[in-house]
Amino acid sequence: MTTAHPLLPFWDDRLPHARATVFCLPHAGGGASAYREWVRASTTLDVQPIQLPGREQLISRPAIERMPDVASLVGELIAGVAPQPFVLFGHSMGGAIAAEVTAWLERERHPLPTLLVVSARPPVNQARPEPGEPEDEWLVRRVLGMGGTPAGLLDDPELRELFLGTIRSDMRLLRDYVPAFGRLSVPLLALGGTEDEVTESRLAAWQEHFTAPIHIRMFPGGHFYLRQHRDAVLAAVQGALTDSPAGRKTAHGA
Repeated sequence: MTTAHPLLPFWDDRLPHARATVFCLPHAGGGASAYREWVRASTTLDVQPIQLPGREQLISRPAIERMPDVASLVGELIAGVAPQPFVLFGHSMGGAIAAEVTAWLERERHPLPTLLVVSARPPVNQARPEPGEPEDEWLVRRVLGMGGTPAGLLDDPELRELFLGTIRSDMRLLRDYVPAFGRLSVPLLALGGTEDEVTESRLAAWQEHFTAPIHIRMFPGGHFYLRQHRDAVLAAVQGALTDSPAGRKTAHGA
């Protein structure tokens, strides 16, 4: 059976009668498989990871290095397949993409997500190599420091070069990123780890880009806190979805 779109590798595993569809965007260097365990973890949310070009089964496709290009690519995908209601969830790099996709949908007058969830991602990128530090060394140090990549992966020269190629492209995507929109009207749930460099105060900076008060929830752990707290994160999304105006309307069957 073919999927609806190559960017939706789990589309055939849709959850019938789900409370909402949650489209998930990955961290830098990551792919749709980062959310593989989420797909069947919830009985009420239909989790649909999005596969970006240049990784996993789309490794032969050129990675996208400009935020407007990736926002329009994913935005067109969402506009074409998204049922109502739907959620956009992005972890780290994926959070920036999810916000820009929401802005793209609004500009193009497409249906908006009932909820936007940004995880471990502030609105402005502040990570830079130390002066004189080679980019690849900085990337390896940063990736290993965040705990999201097994060290053994980078010990293999072939795998290291493949992985670094994706990471380089993603860093070019993020290097000078600042939100390209004014203020969005959708509800925002910002999530983070208490031991991550993306602190609660840095997450709070999203408020200036949203018209309604944003909600922040912190979990124990570092940058990849969500791996240890998957069920709690899904429950937080479910709770925020129910608490949103559109979510309350749907929950009451109006």
